Amino acid sequence: MKVFVYSEKGTTKKICEDAAVINREIFSDTYYACEADAASCIVALADGVGGNAGGDCASRYVLDQMKEIPMIGISKEMLKQYILEVNKSLLQYSLNRPTRKNMATTMTGVIFASEGIYLYHIGNTRLYLLQGNYLKQVTQDQTTYQWLINRGQLESAKQCNKNEIMYCMGGGNEKFVSGILIDENTSVKTGKRILMTTDGIHEYLAIDELEEFMIGDISEKKMKQLAEMASLRGSVDDKTILVIDKT
Repeated sequence: MKVFVYSEKGTTKKICEDAAVINREIFSDTYYACEADAASCIVALADGVGGNAGGDCASRYVLDQMKEIPMIGISKEMLKQYILEVNKSLLQYSLNRPTRKNMATTMTGVIFASEGIYLYHIGNTRLYLLQGNYLKQVTQDQTTYQWLINRGQLESAKQCNKNEIMYCMGGGNEKFVSGILIDENTSVKTGKRILMTTDGIHEYLAIDELEEFMIGDISEKKMKQLAEMASLRGSVDDKTILVIDKT
């Protein structure tokens, strides 16, 4: 399978707080494409929480730990325990940095192993599947906005901060990791193309625009154009697009 990632620093940022891991290598503020082993590969996206100092450090720290997960004999429970240990390590790491004690990151990723395919998600990074010519959003944003929408409190949702997350890695408190979702997802197994994005992209583009991007060849030029479109719509945040092509 092929994996493509395009990441760029937001216009108001000194450093890109987004990061991605592919084949145990971490990428940020760059373009990269490679072949990956569909029987032994980790692909993930992390978006450092901008309201907390050290978001860039948190996203890279978590992905650096995740890329070392043993692929052989992996199970859903093993993956969950590994992520919880990574979170404990991040919390301990942040304690030694007083100005960054609340550093936090969201994370969405897929592990391809001989034992199966595992999806994991926390926060408001997203994973979509291309089904025919249509995109299906697989993950659900763990935000106050989405929580209110789910409860039917539409007026309250309109008034809240759409990007206020409820769960994350780190954040200075172990309770924030309680929302971690892990799934042996059948649709991810059968899907031919997977899209992952950070909120600097998906909060500013319509689903049909993302669908148009996912149909046809994937290239650096095409990914950059998508990021530019988000910028024209008002996105000043970091922007990362990751595509897994299993066709």
